[in-house]
Amino acid sequence: MTQQQEDSGRFAWADVCRLIAMLGVVIIHVAGPIFYNYKNISEHDFLVATALDSLVRVSVPFFAMLSGALLLGRDMSKGLGGVVGRVMKVAIPLAFWSVLYMFWMNYWEGKPLSVVSALQNALRGPVIYHLWFVYMIIGVYILLPILQVLSVAMLANKRWAAYFFGVWFCVNSITIYFPLDIVPHLNLLDFLRWPGYFLLGFYLLRSDILDRVSVAVSLIVFFLASLATFLITWKMSVWSGNAVETAFEYCSPNVVIAAVAAFHAISKLRLHRVLIRPAAFLSNIVFLVYLMHLLVIELIKGGMFGFHLNLVEMSSFWAIISLSLTTFIISIGLACLIRIIPRSSRLFG
Repeated sequence: MTQQQEDSGRFAWADVCRLIAMLGVVIIHVAGPIFYNYKNISEHDFLVATALDSLVRVSVPFFAMLSGALLLGRDMSKGLGGVVGRVMKVAIPLAFWSVLYMFWMNYWEGKPLSVVSALQNALRGPVIYHLWFVYMIIGVYILLPILQVLSVAMLANKRWAAYFFGVWFCVNSITIYFPLDIVPHLNLLDFLRWPGYFLLGFYLLRSDILDRVSVAVSLIVFFLASLATFLITWKMSVWSGNAVETAFEYCSPNVVIAAVAAFHAISKLRLHRVLIRPAAFLSNIVFLVYLMHLLVIELIKGGMFGFHLNLVEMSSFWAIISLSLTTFIISIGLACLIRIIPRSSRLFG
């Protein structure tokens, strides 16, 4: 194996992690409607949706941690690192898909279709819920030069890293279960909330903090933290009589711990060289799959691909899994077709 193959193989785990994260996001969005329909479904169906959601809650943090692990750690003293280019690479597809989703929703609601109106709505915020992540990424990209400086400082000083992550965890995680009245007055809420995940991914990959932790231990911690997510969500929902998503918060202590453990385990993965290029290709279209997957879910439910999934007659587990896998596969297929169009990534993502 050449040195170039070895270097690419070192980070093939990141491609696999991105694909796992994408499938997890699809499962979250398929299981979500069942979870939130708590009052109208059986306890068994609710628990299945909650369990699957708990296992894949780390998916969204994975995306942020991966970006930080691969982008941060550079000395930015001589430039801003193409902030505008990175922002536009995400903003243009966001505008396109915002218009498409607005057209889709307005068509079924009998409202007029207007590109200008759709873009105006997009400027006010996400036109459909999953696009919040893209807005967040744009915000983090704007802060990227600042995060670069912080990342370099973290590697140089472990005490500084411990201080930063300590404050980040206390402000964003501990307060989810133990809110303190004084915190809002300190203006610390959302202290580098998602940028903190970027820095966390970078630090876990580049430092030696978890070198002595085995993959087996990391997997055990991941499953225990995910179990905690499931149990807390179940009990809080029963006590309130409604679906309670407090433990599902992406910065909740249980999700943060699960994300750290799973990220560390996956980072130790080494792919066979035959799988490196396919994984890299599929990883390259994940952003496009993310943007389109909610539309694909609705098209599948409507039988618009020429087949029907009889979800009603399936158990809740198989209904979620089958719809998630079908959505994932079709989305990948459509993304591959779109990629045939020259420079399609600039517009579609």
